[in-house]
Amino acid sequence: MLVKISPGNAKMGAVPSVSLPAYYTCRHDCECCKKCYARKLERIRKSVREAYQSNYQLLEENPEVYWREVEASVMMTRFFRFHVSGDIPNEDYLLHMISIAQRNPHCEILCFTKKFSIVNQYLDSTGGILPDNLHMVFSGWRNLQMENPYSLPEAHVLYRDGTTTAAPGYIPCGGNCTSCATTGAGCWTLKRGQQIVFKEH
Repeated sequence: MLVKISPGNAKMGAVPSVSLPAYYTCRHDCECCKKCYARKLERIRKSVREAYQSNYQLLEENPEVYWREVEASVMMTRFFRFHVSGDIPNEDYLLHMISIAQRNPHCEILCFTKKFSIVNQYLDSTGGILPDNLHMVFSGWRNLQMENPYSLPEAHVLYRDGTTTAAPGYIPCGGNCTSCATTGAGCWTLKRGQQIVFKEH
């Protein structure tokens, strides 16, 4: 395969994922870029940087192959995550994600995003409907205005100083994506209006 699929990591467990370079696909108006663990990982690990760059280049130069191979991975697993690093580049990318979810209802697909406007524009056209197995979670940060008219689930950070942008009653992260996925908990089962909180890296 040309696309680089990660088999998982210490936090995610055995949940496979596809990632893109944070610099090219994430917003640049959010303070999270100053503390981004993905960008740090790209700097210190050549293999990670090359994998993310390779995926981005494949997406740009041969999107048909990129999406065919991503879907091949989705077809073979019960759980999949988009973007341990990176974010939804554009509306066309989101439409491909949705199509893959629709064709593979056996697979629970998780995606955190700060590209609120891209997702909201799509939801405006569908009356707020997403595939049930596509778990789209809006990701918050200090001083970042989140526009969430459809009350999608939200993820926030518990900062080292004890503050958070989440509302009272949030769900704390359990610390292992596979454990939550297999027990029907955490991000995989967030309902609209619910919030989950991660401790600051």
